[in-house]
Amino acid sequence: MQTSVPASGERIAPLGDRAIAAVVDLILMWAPFAVIGMWTATRFGGVTSNGFQLDGAPGLLTITLTAAVAFSYIWLFEGIFGTTLGKLAMNLRVRTAGGARIGLGRSFARNALRVVDGIGVYLVGLIVALTSPARQRLGDRIAGTIVVQTDGAVARRVTAAAAFVVVLAACVTGSVALHAGAPAAAQVAPQITQAVLGTGRTDEGAIIGQATSFPANTATIVCVWRDSGVSNDVAIRSVWVATAVDGVAPNTTIAEKSIAGTDSGTFTLSGPSTGVWPAGSYRLDLYLGDALVKSLPYAITKS
Repeated sequence: MQTSVPASGERIAPLGDRAIAAVVDLILMWAPFAVIGMWTATRFGGVTSNGFQLDGAPGLLTITLTAAVAFSYIWLFEGIFGTTLGKLAMNLRVRTAGGARIGLGRSFARNALRVVDGIGVYLVGLIVALTSPARQRLGDRIAGTIVVQTDGAVARRVTAAAAFVVVLAACVTGSVALHAGAPAAAQVAPQITQAVLGTGRTDEGAIIGQATSFPANTATIVCVWRDSGVSNDVAIRSVWVATAVDGVAPNTTIAEKSIAGTDSGTFTLSGPSTGVWPAGSYRLDLYLGDALVKSLPYAITKS
């Protein structure tokens, strides 16, 4: 179904104003993410020193609930009030061609089709709207709705801006309060959750040539690691040790390095200047602060 121009005489909303309103609404739609994520973590575990984990079943639940809240916001506001806070700030309304409120049914159809209009960062919606005299994206055409611009009072725009600030502040305050009151049982103990050795690392952080035994002429040995629940001010330290190597004192430290403020990374050990590692037993010790949390033994074999 396609509508050409509004019978009510209202002006078709410019796409630029609609884009600004969409950005404001997008922020509001996903603002509850932090609160929902913290609530999920306190109930099912996953609270970290800086927030919460976003993996496994709790992570999926967080994303699902946030998406449901986001859709409900835009569906109910447009269906009941004909506008959202973002649209209200830009003096925009969603109407039928006759100027009536669209109701919950049309609003549901209009917003459900955002999954199609939103493809390519709303490229599909933009192309469809540019081909319509009434600037209707696919959702508008199917639902029989249009977006119009009204002569809104300044007070309404100020109210929308104030509500925007209040919602963001409430979400931030709520997530902080939930984090502060999280039970000890829900908190993730600081740990190295993954550490593997190999000869390289992909741009996506995967290990290349994973092994625990390396030829003597290996140019570089790499450890790809990931941590969980580690505070940003706690250093993750790598200590490369020659455990039992001919001609080298037992448990001699070869190299070490520390890094902080990240939940994943790479430690690299370059080969000796001679180009050949002495054969024997080695290990990589990983520390959180001063606490040894993981040892990765490996061997150098004769070429």
